[in-house]
Amino acid sequence: MKRDVSVFNNNIYDLLVIGGGIYGAFIAWDAVLRGFSVALVERGDFSGATSANSQKIIHGGFRYLQHGDFKRMRESIRERTNLMRIAPHLIHPLPVLVPTYGHGIKSKEILRMALMMYDAVGFDRNQLSDPEKRIPRGRIFSKEKVLQLLPNFPQEALTGAGVFYDATVYNSERLVISVLKSAEQKGVNLANYVETIGFIQKGDRVTGIECRDALTGSTFPVQARTVVNASGPWLYRVLSLLEPYRSRVKFPLVKSFNVITRLLFEKYAVGLYGKNSYQDQDALLNKGTRLFFVTPWRNHSVVGTALSYFEGNPDELKVTSEEIEKFLEDFNLACPQAKLKPEEVTFVHRGFLPSAGLGGKAGDVQISKKYRIINHRTDGLNGLISVIGVKYTTARDVAEKVVDHVFECRGDKAPQSLSRFTPVYGGQIEKFDDFLKDQIKNRLAGWDENLVRSLVYNYGSSYSEIKASSPQDLMRHEVIHAIQEEMAQKLVDVVLRRTEWGTAGCPEDSILDLCAQTMALELGWDSARIRSEIEEVKKFYAWSI
Repeated sequence: MKRDVSVFNNNIYDLLVIGGGIYGAFIAWDAVLRGFSVALVERGDFSGATSANSQKIIHGGFRYLQHGDFKRMRESIRERTNLMRIAPHLIHPLPVLVPTYGHGIKSKEILRMALMMYDAVGFDRNQLSDPEKRIPRGRIFSKEKVLQLLPNFPQEALTGAGVFYDATVYNSERLVISVLKSAEQKGVNLANYVETIGFIQKGDRVTGIECRDALTGSTFPVQARTVVNASGPWLYRVLSLLEPYRSRVKFPLVKSFNVITRLLFEKYAVGLYGKNSYQDQDALLNKGTRLFFVTPWRNHSVVGTALSYFEGNPDELKVTSEEIEKFLEDFNLACPQAKLKPEEVTFVHRGFLPSAGLGGKAGDVQISKKYRIINHRTDGLNGLISVIGVKYTTARDVAEKVVDHVFECRGDKAPQSLSRFTPVYGGQIEKFDDFLKDQIKNRLAGWDENLVRSLVYNYGSSYSEIKASSPQDLMRHEVIHAIQEEMAQKLVDVVLRRTEWGTAGCPEDSILDLCAQTMALELGWDSARIRSEIEEVKKFYAWSI
């Protein structure tokens, strides 16, 4: 991907996407595969906001059983399979263990029935030929088996556990980059650090946007027959640039965050019942408490999710030390053996979810459970569509529906979507385990096995594009690749979204210095800019504990 905003000049695109998160990326990818000319702009860096706030689980929708929502469960199971198909290096099966207690709603009997229903709804979950992507049937474990597998699991009143399978995403930010890179190779014109500052209108039709290049300050138009607003928490701020929305731009949000800490449970993601009461107003069956989820991820644990209502500017998102301490306090009540301390938190993934529209004083936090595709012709504006997504897992499916809707609005029959079948950048792998073993076996002399494994998990079949002559030179070449091929403009882009170096905690000073010095040579930074870039990275991790 080469950043060149001049490509937007003198083009009228079939589709223009505002927002470079997981939803915007998949919309652009699906549209270009179906023959549209496409442009995409992102006000910050790709996957630089809510799309990076993930528990690293690709959900099959098991929790929808309590809502009786089999339609959404089918969608989630299907999309889990699709993501494993198109990004086999990034998406991998993950066993999830949920404890059982007593003989009521949390009992083995109830959970066994739930697992049977889940397996029945996902009857076609194993359509992929890669054995590494197999999703086994759910199982019930005895208490003794649970404690054998997870010696630190809380034992109080425990009767056993149910185990089902979901999937984990090794690097959620790289999934977005991979989709965008694939889209760009098919002809999508895209750029990061391009802010939407206005809309272009002809009568009642939106025909494009006015943009500002955040790196140079220059302004320019991008014209399109249809504009899709996929800007996430900034959706209504973008809409407020249009006259009909200037006085009604509120978008109820829920702030969410997960903490990254030391590894608590190996191999299994674990659900733990909290001690505080919680009622999901949409559920047919309420367990009375919220589940904490602990996900094993790259030798760490992701613990989440904390939710609270948010009012204000999405740019001012903060997670305070008091919020972290309260979250850890509640988690330690659910899992006393963990004894997590604030100083053990190495990183906080934070972002937003759309709320269900209920006020914070109405009771427990309620998040929206269904995506929305809004055609603004109902407000007298043609050519403008907005998308409100609720789930990382189903972003591709929603993108397909958005592109279907664009064809429908034009009076055309939508051709078949190809994004569910077409591998993304790095995804040309037939059988992942065989591919990984082959790359490790044939690695060059002096290359550590774990180093090759990391490259394959991040870059997949394209990892050889990182042309390093030696392991000692690898980091520098990853930086150069990020700049030259993946549009990295800042040190935070490289550390947080092009590599895995900073997604579980702040890298050591020596790593930051090497990366910054390499970028300086490529981009012409002076010493002041190097210091500024390093300070920006450290500020990202600098919550006060």
